Amino acid sequence: MQTNFLEEIVEDIAGIQAKEIVKLLEGKKDVNEFLIAKKLKLTINQARNILYKLSEAGLVSSTRKKDKRKGWFIYFWTLDALKSLELLEKRLLEEAARLKHLLQNRKSRRFYFCKTCNVEVGEESALLNQFTCLECGQVYELADSSTFIKDIEGKISKIEKQLVVISEEKGKVLETWHKKNKRKTARHDSKIKKQKEAVKIARKKAALKKAKESGSKEKIPKEAEEKKAAKKTAKKPKKKAARKK
Repeated sequence: MQTNFLEEIVEDIAGIQAKEIVKLLEGKKDVNEFLIAKKLKLTINQARNILYKLSEAGLVSSTRKKDKRKGWFIYFWTLDALKSLELLEKRLLEEAARLKHLLQNRKSRRFYFCKTCNVEVGEESALLNQFTCLECGQVYELADSSTFIKDIEGKISKIEKQLVVISEEKGKVLETWHKKNKRKTARHDSKIKKQKEAVKIARKKAALKKAKESGSKEKIPKEAEEKKAAKKTAKKPKKKAARKK
């Protein structure tokens, strides 16, 4: 289901050829652009044009690496499934809002129809022209909006169902991302913990080695003790002499 949604938004952004890119990039990371061009049977420039359009919409991201042998840069592309679904969701919400406005307009107003010219006009326009068609002179008939209303309601219902599924798919993408991030964080924390333990062990070993070499803790020299005592004495405040009354 997610693939269908991704193909829909990608095709809308970059054309029908871009649909195949979803299959090449979905669930993968840093796919070589030359491989993409080869799989799509396109030139590298044609493939890049499609990818650039998707990149401008924020649906794909890229990293580049310099080919040491040939000297040019090669781009590696990754599909952002979450952003793609969010963009599709945004467009569907906008379309649903437009259809709801149209539905409300159709339900709250009356429209008139000319059978000869196959033209429909609003009540204001019909009244202005005395309910007579300007093209053929025939009298307008009141249009039956029931079929139109039913059609619009069906489209709105379909979009709302799609939005529910998209929301679920977004949840799956986020859940997968959180799991990967959690594992990555756990590995990082484990690495840091091991490094700290290694440093702690190294310090202990260094301390033991130093203790063995010195035999015991060094005593403070006598001169240093005398200087320390002199400083303490100097710091003591002098007692003020009591005033005689």
